[in-house]
Parts: sequence; structure tokens; C-alpha cells
Amino acid sequence: MYLRLSLCILALLSVGGCATTASQCNASDSDVSMIKKLNCDYGGGYSEQVRNSEQALVDAREQNRQFNDVYAQLSAQQTSTRQDLATVQRQQASLEKSLNGLLATLKARHANKRDVQQQIAGLEQRMKASQSAPASMANAAQVEARKQELKALQQQVSRLQLSLGYE
Repeated sequence: MYLRLSLCILALLSVGGCATTASQCNASDSDVSMIKKLNCDYGGGYSEQVRNSEQALVDAREQNRQFNDVYAQLSAQQTSTRQDLATVQRQQASLEKSLNGLLATLKARHANKRDVQQQIAGLEQRMKASQSAPASMANAAQVEARKQELKALQQQVSRLQLSLGYE
């Protein structure tokens, strides 16, 4: 009786003595000892991984929403290039604000990825070129040129989105 109790206490102390960090815990690892699994479970390693994954999912959904906002605004501008100048300017300002917000988020989140930073810089250059283009939409050629410019910008945003793994 005392021997069993002593063994149980000894087992519990050995489990408690092995500190495991969340980075050492991997729920999908099937080759881990029972003691390490218990440490991860009771030490909060598994739950921390779940929280981190949930936060990454929330962040990814927010970025995806921002991408969708930009797409919707680009599409609206493409279909409304024949509208009056004031409406086009308001839509352009709204698009710039959305795209700048998305780019700022992506810059911060992917600061260590050189290829993503280059794509972001390319988008920023295209936005500056778009801003410096003449605002007059007087003739059909200018309207068509603006449509093509918006289409190219949309394709560049789409490539960035795909390179980051969003759909």
C-alpha cells in the first residue's frame, strides 16, 4: 500500500519537475513520451499553441478581409470610370486609404520576407504613379487607359495575395 503511494508520489514529482515550454509541445507528434505529453497538457503548452494558431487565423482573416475590400473598391472604380470627376476622386481616396492600410499591415507582419517587401514596394510605386496621372477623364481613350491601369493594379494585388497564401 505504502509502496504504491510512494511510487505515485514519485511519478508525480518527476512529471512536475520537467518543465516544458510551449515551443517544445507539438500535439501532432506521436513519438513523444507520456510524461512529456502530460507536461504539455498540464503546463499549458498545448493550449498556448491553440491560442497562437487561433490568433494567426484571426490575423489571416483580417488581412483577407482587407484584400477583399481593396478588390471591391478596384472593381467599383473600374465600372464607374465614366462617372463625374468628384465621385472618381472620392473613390480613389477611399481605395488609397484601404490599400495603404493593407500594405502597412503586410509590411509589419512580413517585415522579414524580402520578396514580400519588394512586392509591396512595387505596389506603392504603382499607386504613386496612379496618383500623379492626370485626373481628367474627358475622352474615351483616357477612360480606357484608367481601366487598364486599375486592372494592372488589381492583378498585382492578386499576385501579392497569392504569394502570401491567401485566397
